[in-house]
Amino acid sequence: MFSSQLSAPILENFCRTLSRSFHAGLDPEKIFRMEEKRGGSKLSIASGEIANGIAHGDSLKECFNQHPNIFPILMLSMIQVAEETGKLPEILQELARHYGEQATLQRKLISQITMPVLQFGMAIAVIAILILVLGFLPKTPGQPSFDPLGWGLQGPMGSIIFLSLVFGIAIVAILLWKVILTTQTFKAKVAAIFVSIPLIGLYLRESALGKFSIGLGLTLDSPMSVKKALRISMEATANEAFIQSCLPVLAAVKKGQPIVQALATCSIFPEEYLAQIEVAEEAGSIPETCKRLALHHSEEAGRQLAFIFYLAGGFVWLGTAGFIIYLISKMFGSYVGALGA
Repeated sequence: MFSSQLSAPILENFCRTLSRSFHAGLDPEKIFRMEEKRGGSKLSIASGEIANGIAHGDSLKECFNQHPNIFPILMLSMIQVAEETGKLPEILQELARHYGEQATLQRKLISQITMPVLQFGMAIAVIAILILVLGFLPKTPGQPSFDPLGWGLQGPMGSIIFLSLVFGIAIVAILLWKVILTTQTFKAKVAAIFVSIPLIGLYLRESALGKFSIGLGLTLDSPMSVKKALRISMEATANEAFIQSCLPVLAAVKKGQPIVQALATCSIFPEEYLAQIEVAEEAGSIPETCKRLALHHSEEAGRQLAFIFYLAGGFVWLGTAGFIIYLISKMFGSYVGALGA
């Protein structure tokens, strides 16, 4: 989630520009020099370094692989496929279409999760304000100070400490997540845990199926072997749990089994998915079918993620409401006790 990779809209424009330039027959080094001049962004810097690599005789795959921090695995894998098959403009155009669809889904998702994010921010603000205000309330002699959290946080200093704790925990969580994403061992273990969580696991599966399908559609529409096409498509998901679960697929293909029978050895692929692949394999239209499957599962992943955020927002709202009710009842009880004394 917290990644320095380029966003889908930027990747869409980049891939489409490259596709048109390569289709026009422009020199590769000149193409990336043109991209370098667009500004001081991460993409322009990477474009300049790619141009330098091409000038020194490096392949396009080698140049792109120097920047895994900004280019997604799917794009790196497809650049390799494009260079091996000589279909660079076509594959780049297909990647542009894919990232365009991803950009549309992201815009829909952002519009759906805006309210839960605002609710969480409002919950933090309400608690901080209550800590601040309750610290100024008058107290009768012998009456304990109002401590809404029970942490000894009161008044301006208490509010500042609370906000510092919240933002501190958020920053630590982000840094920890980045460490997990960049450490292969941690990444595999965390992926295995997340896949087993009902809602999150479903989202991860749909997302992996979408990326696998777009990779399979592009790789099988080339002269490369089926085994290599499947391996690259699996790696393009960037989901270690998915990749490990699908290893029997490669073994089945190596034994000469058809694609649909090989995919059936992995429980991640649903029956409907296998049925469509079987029909496509008989009709010789797997690339086209995979593109439709990629769009379907990407959209489903977007819906699942939006639902997860809606649930999270509901829990935040309920927690905030319950906390406020608890504070009001506590304040009322304290004042009734003071009046009775």
